[in-house]
Amino acid sequence: MNRTFLSLLALSTAAFAAPDDILRFTNGDQLHGHYQGIGEGNAILWSRDDLNAPLTLKSENVRHVILRGALPQTDPSSYAFITLQNGDQIPGEVLSFDDKSTRIRSHAVGEITLPSESVAAINPNPFGGKLQYAGPFSPDGWEILKYEDKNSSGGVRVEVKKADANPEEEKKDKPEGEKEEKKEPAAWQHAGSAWYHLKGMQPLARKNCLGESTLLRFRMAWRERLNANIALHADFMPPPEPKEGEEKEGKKAGINGRQPMVFFNGMPQNQAGTFGNALVLNIYQTYFSLTRCGYDENGQAISQRMVHTQSSVQLPDSGEATIEVRSDRKKGLLMLFINGQYAAQWEDIDRLKNAEEAKEEGAAAPPLGNGFAIQCTNSNAPMRLSDLVISEWNGIKDSAYSMSHEKRDIVLLSNGTDRYSGEITAIKDNKAFFKNTYSELEIPLTEISEIVFAKNDKSETKEPAEGTVTARFYPSGRISGLPLVSEKNALKLTHPTAAQLTVDLSTAISLEFSDENPFLETMDNNQEKNLAPDK
Repeated sequence: MNRTFLSLLALSTAAFAAPDDILRFTNGDQLHGHYQGIGEGNAILWSRDDLNAPLTLKSENVRHVILRGALPQTDPSSYAFITLQNGDQIPGEVLSFDDKSTRIRSHAVGEITLPSESVAAINPNPFGGKLQYAGPFSPDGWEILKYEDKNSSGGVRVEVKKADANPEEEKKDKPEGEKEEKKEPAAWQHAGSAWYHLKGMQPLARKNCLGESTLLRFRMAWRERLNANIALHADFMPPPEPKEGEEKEGKKAGINGRQPMVFFNGMPQNQAGTFGNALVLNIYQTYFSLTRCGYDENGQAISQRMVHTQSSVQLPDSGEATIEVRSDRKKGLLMLFINGQYAAQWEDIDRLKNAEEAKEEGAAAPPLGNGFAIQCTNSNAPMRLSDLVISEWNGIKDSAYSMSHEKRDIVLLSNGTDRYSGEITAIKDNKAFFKNTYSELEIPLTEISEIVFAKNDKSETKEPAEGTVTARFYPSGRISGLPLVSEKNALKLTHPTAAQLTVDLSTAISLEFSDENPFLETMDNNQEKNLAPDK
């Protein structure tokens, strides 16, 4: 009897502790409550504990619904996914493949069959190594650093304002009669599953997230000419205290009188004062540079531009791109890819030693940290950070997309070394059957990082139909289609490739509705206040 009571108490406590769903309207307003499904006419059904009956909301007025605070109910058993020609990424594994059809088993949609010409890529081990982080589905673990053009002291933090926070709950936490301090708006605001840069030079940072060998990939959108600093292996530390007997004259100027200003593209870059000891990658429209900044043992600021090789990759005035950085601290290697294409490479960087190594070897260069930060150096330019993945890097120096071919399939193995060009004739029994001019191979899917199929001119990318809804999954994956009447735990869709699908939402983190161009809509000046409403 007592055991039954305790079990019921535990269940009721878990249910009470479950985070609310958050619905965000196209005008920036938001509503806490519980998603209940899709009704007739694509209406969204919504309930609240303080209402007797569910609300019926027009989906065309809704931007997205964040489910359970962007937390999946269950962790996926595998991170594998299948990329379709329309851009969808169905989480799951390939059971069989031939030139006609592809059979998929997915925790999101069960077992389904797709025409093979609709499959763009298969990703059995998409991250190449152990996944460290995927998001940003919530603002947890992120900080906004204080930035000052002069007399910056580095390492100072400002409050991270959560766009999905409940303003009523925040008011309850404040003592009665206490006056609210007027604060400058933060340069970055979190909304949905992305960070938005509004205005200002404050960097957005995540500490202790990069390892010795790291793959960092994120989606960045921008307007009004791209100019951004990406801090890698940053420790965000202030300068060390000067040693006894050191000259103190002039120490009050700048940062202890030691911080020179670095200029790039005419923009002052007080990088050491902002990021501490770090590698700072500047991404400009047609040029990329890498600078090592920090402080020596005497507190003197240092800045060293790294020599590199660069491709002809160029970025538009306004647009979006997938940025990928692969770094190996021990080898002193850092590689940059833009939209899967090789962009730049830095080699023979002084070994990025950790603190113990530097002490043992008496290294002159200061050790670096494990932090990541992004700074929009055009303070008035809108920017969005989304689809961030941090994982171990397996050492592979190529991208299957950069080698994509009109007539040949590309296979990259997860060992970080081998890659093949030819034809995937079949997939069955957890093996890929591959042939080219010189050989025929049977490759276990467990040893394959990704397969990118030959470009299919017949499969043209079409704009999503009006009323399309997209389910996003942790840590990656998206399935889109026209919604049908659905219950809260399963979304029924008419899919452009797979006919009708029933999508299990237990591993979904959000549903996106009016999403024709949310970045441009959100970042317009008249939307700035609505991004994080006061009421």
